[in-house]
Amino acid sequence: MTRVTTPPRPGDRGVGAKFRDRGRAVPPAALRVTGVVSTGLVVAYALAFAWHRHEVDLDVYLMGGSHLFGGHLYDVRAVTTHLSFTYTPFAALLFWPLSLFPEQGAELLWGAVNVVALAALVAISLRAVRPDMDRRQLVGWSLLLMTPALWLDPVRLTFSFGQINVVLAALILADLTGVVRVGSKTVPRGVLTGLSAAVKLIPLIFAPYLFLTRQSRAAWVTVVTFVVCGLGMAALVPGTSWLFWTKYVSDAHRVGGSVFISNQSLRAVMIRLHHGAVPNSVISVAVVGFGLAGLGLAMWAYRSSSPLLGILVCATTGMVVSPITWAHHMVWVVPIILWLALAHDRPVGGWIWAIGAAVLFWSAPIWLVPYGSGRELSAHGWQILLGNSFFVAMMVFQIGVAAMLAFRRAGGSGRGRDPDRTTRGDGCQVGADHIDAARDPVPSLPG
Repeated sequence: MTRVTTPPRPGDRGVGAKFRDRGRAVPPAALRVTGVVSTGLVVAYALAFAWHRHEVDLDVYLMGGSHLFGGHLYDVRAVTTHLSFTYTPFAALLFWPLSLFPEQGAELLWGAVNVVALAALVAISLRAVRPDMDRRQLVGWSLLLMTPALWLDPVRLTFSFGQINVVLAALILADLTGVVRVGSKTVPRGVLTGLSAAVKLIPLIFAPYLFLTRQSRAAWVTVVTFVVCGLGMAALVPGTSWLFWTKYVSDAHRVGGSVFISNQSLRAVMIRLHHGAVPNSVISVAVVGFGLAGLGLAMWAYRSSSPLLGILVCATTGMVVSPITWAHHMVWVVPIILWLALAHDRPVGGWIWAIGAAVLFWSAPIWLVPYGSGRELSAHGWQILLGNSFFVAMMVFQIGVAAMLAFRRAGGSGRGRDPDRTTRGDGCQVGADHIDAARDPVPSLPG
């Protein structure tokens, strides 16, 4: 077993370091038992939900897979929910094999996939914030933290709807913070991010982020992977691909009511605050402005603090500027909470912020206000704050990161950029808060 050790740093004896030390002091048997119990609870929840409930989004995925080659992918609607398929043709291809199974079997299989993806997301996040944690501790704590992660509203909704968000977040985070291996082969950085963008377009925001942070090779791999997936589908189903890219790609109305309380994007919040339609020109200016500012902040975080923080700021920016950001899209709250609590470059009082974020996403106050049938447009007072609280959390995170970086640049804090950062051959900076492939290949995805 390979173990990575990190030399102690000034100012690193806070709560995060105490957690690390206490984590090492936990008896291995106790960690294994609690980890197994936690995993069992998550598996039981996922499989029970798949067995007893209808997973509406998985139903749409399976419908897309079964109609990919019929020429009517974007015309058909799900029988029970009347929802349309709104994703790329490549996403339909991804679910085509699963659509060959009976519906109950497909739901059980997809529930198992989400369990594995959640374990991977927690493990990759932990490894990114605490690379000095040995493999046994990493596995134990990852399994233990699966249950509290599951009850965060975005993760719980992803499981209950049969969504793909946890899978995509785990792929992107593994791609950009570690070394992914299939057998003896190393997957080039950017491939998994490009594949994720080929399924849902919002991960494309990582391409300009990678260019801005001078990770050009990974950026080009992301773009080329995305384009190759699109061209491949154009060759496989030309008519369907043409319809998507020329007509449906920008049709947000097919997704559902964009003002529904679950949509926590900047666009939806502006409409709800205005209690009605907002000119597209105003929304476009706000979205472009925030997008550019968010990418600039992500670049600053990458250069001045850590690669992981840059990734988290970029992901948050993508969720803010997307036309549709349902609550179940916000699974990036898992690595954000772990960064706040444990990372070397976390803010002062990071554990307090982490607990606050966890409580917010556990309690999910957006569901405490009247919603549905346009009632969101008549919200007032405390309803506005609660109904848009996930969006407010994203704003607090972005503004807080900007304030933290500015404060450190002014010399107000000793904690900040990792002094051991080096540059890998692919242009990616690594250090104590990032996975050094030369010293430890974890996380690695087995073939």
